[in-house]
Amino acid sequence: METETSAGKEQEDFIYVYGIIEKKQELGLKLTGLRDKPITTIHFMQIAALVSSYPTLYPLLEEKEAMQHAKILNEIAEKVTVIPMAYGTVFKSRDVLEEVLLKSHGAIIAAFALIGGKIELGVKVVKQQADEIPKEIIKEILDLLNKSSVRCAEGNKFSERLLLNYSFLVDENKFDEFSEKIAELESKHKELKFLFTGPWPPYSFIDIKIKGEQNAAY
Repeated sequence: METETSAGKEQEDFIYVYGIIEKKQELGLKLTGLRDKPITTIHFMQIAALVSSYPTLYPLLEEKEAMQHAKILNEIAEKVTVIPMAYGTVFKSRDVLEEVLLKSHGAIIAAFALIGGKIELGVKVVKQQADEIPKEIIKEILDLLNKSSVRCAEGNKFSERLLLNYSFLVDENKFDEFSEKIAELESKHKELKFLFTGPWPPYSFIDIKIKGEQNAAY
């Protein structure tokens, strides 16, 4: 991955990684990456890394570029199931990247088995009043929503009135069923406010940390 080096031109030898997809899902993705570089794929066993060339091994945190990274990942997630990489994940060479993919291969395959064909839905439940809410109601809400989901993950409670803050992993074909249960709970519990968001890519359920070479451990 090189361009000519002379006045106004730079050498680009490094590999910027946006995410990992299953090799079988590669359906001619045509996307533009950071700094207007085309996104290509590096195949490794059953998986493929979505990459573009990048001019430095140690990216500085730039808000504009970080937001662009997130936007690119959302575009990818609209087309295929993707395991996202953090902004600034850069490798010196294909050999180094493949070594990291080998170490993480088992966890990556397990993650695809979990999140394939699924979406993430966010639910926050807020108390309308400062009154105490019985634990039985909290259990009722979680039990009902868990019946329509594969897994749930609890988020931070950043407010005293925030009763529940959960992400739910839901089969794509159960979105309507899950939505109906939210509506049922809203109708039954007028003392509570339900904030329902999504669908999102199921990133809350991916526990894989692949880091670029600026981090010694991966």
